[in-house]
Amino acid sequence: MRFLLVAVLMVLTCGTAQAEEYNIGVRRIMTEVAGIEAPVRVFYPTHESEAETRFGPWELSVARNSAPASGHFPLIAISHGLSGNDWNHHLLASRLVKAGFVVAAVRHPDDLLRVGQPEITVLRPRELTAAIDAVLTDSRFGPIVDAERIGAFGFSLGGFTVLVVAGGRIEYEKIARHCSNAEKDPEYCIGEEGGEPLPMWLRARRLIYSIPQVDLTEDVLDPRIDAVVAAAPVGLPFNDMSRVQMPVLLYRAGSDHALRAPYHAENVHKLLPDAHRYEVIGNLHHYAFLSPFPDSITAEVGEPAQDPSGFDRSLFLDEINDEIVDFFRENLIRK
Repeated sequence: MRFLLVAVLMVLTCGTAQAEEYNIGVRRIMTEVAGIEAPVRVFYPTHESEAETRFGPWELSVARNSAPASGHFPLIAISHGLSGNDWNHHLLASRLVKAGFVVAAVRHPDDLLRVGQPEITVLRPRELTAAIDAVLTDSRFGPIVDAERIGAFGFSLGGFTVLVVAGGRIEYEKIARHCSNAEKDPEYCIGEEGGEPLPMWLRARRLIYSIPQVDLTEDVLDPRIDAVVAAAPVGLPFNDMSRVQMPVLLYRAGSDHALRAPYHAENVHKLLPDAHRYEVIGNLHHYAFLSPFPDSITAEVGEPAQDPSGFDRSLFLDEINDEIVDFFRENLIRK
């Protein structure tokens, strides 16, 4: 009996140690959809030492281009919001790596040039799926990723993206009907905060931009997705979520002026099957889910980098990212 007890304790101790010893590796790989390159930032477990490393305006403590740790890790694909990038959720990605996940954060190309065009509803999901494919076929990451345990996180338009990949069906014509009275949802229907139109330089570029042609009837469901987190998603276009059968954690920001209730997250909540978690966080603004921006670009970024007086974004993200990691751990690591 004593021998058995000692053996059990050794197994538990070794398992705990393995789960806590990862540093954060970062490497960029590339994929392509419809002839357009889409970078993928891979965050992954490593045993190499971290160092302060600059990536444009971001400075992070990571082990850049390091060798991945040995293992068989679940994969989380991240889709950013409109005009975002692959750094927008680096705090969540880092927390996931520490917990034993590999993360693929895709940078959707030409977001602002494509917004409002129906092709974006196919291109974005295809880019997320291509990011997963790129990791699974990469000689460094393919061997350490468990292709049977894949999840997805998306914020705002990224939330829409992961829900489409998970099987959500949309009716694009709902947008025109909804926005015939744009005053009820001005930021979504017209443009920036307060319903101001998009800037002239952007509208001029959109006039000469040629969006890749895709089959708008293409089914972009990715059956490999086993769990989804959608934070403050664009939800208006959805009309059928019956195929979304995996666990879903859905967040609505209670003071979301960019995607107003009840048209977005609330619509997704009503359409999803009963077995999902829906959390409405009171007095929370839309952009609170984004990692804080470097001081050097906060003025350029504008509203997404700003918080109401008294709101501590870092503290909020500490709590919410732990909750998201726990959700993926429960539904993927313990699968």
